[in-house]
Amino acid sequence: MVFTTLFFAGCRPADPEIGKLALSPDPVWQQDELVIESDIRFEPTAAMREALEHGVDLELLVTTRVSKRYGPIAHQHVSRSTRFRIRYLPLIEYWQLDHIAYNGLQNSQSFPRFWLLTEALTENIGFATGLKRDMLGNDDWQVQIRAQFDRSALPAPMHLPTLFSPEWRLNDPWYTWQFDAS
Repeated sequence: MVFTTLFFAGCRPADPEIGKLALSPDPVWQQDELVIESDIRFEPTAAMREALEHGVDLELLVTTRVSKRYGPIAHQHVSRSTRFRIRYLPLIEYWQLDHIAYNGLQNSQSFPRFWLLTEALTENIGFATGLKRDMLGNDDWQVQIRAQFDRSALPAPMHLPTLFSPEWRLNDPWYTWQFDAS
């Protein structure tokens, strides 16, 4: 009996800290444009946290897409990306969150603790889609949003190692809404 337990315990793969990146999107109409309100739940993996503490910036990318539907096929009409850059400032021992909107507007916040930064991401943010109410008249549309960790924003020497490690693949699936012509 002891042998069996030890055998199975020895075969159990090591479970690296997986981390989390997720949205909870809610589409709403604001002044005749569809906006997707969502929070961002981000829990970095151990490797990401170590990189941050060694001066590597991490970027989260939230992308919205509006596509015109032709039956089962959708052709992309507008795509917008919003970046969230997270960095550690060791000289002042603060964490910084830069919110860079699709149109280039930037907002920065500093936090004395990392958990305060991740808590700030859980506040609802409006992501503009570019879909106007008057566009719904004659065509069928599809709107999508997703969050992903942007590995391409890492320093070049980290690109290859992060390509193979599951600790660097935090992606939320695409959330999709379809609007039929009225």
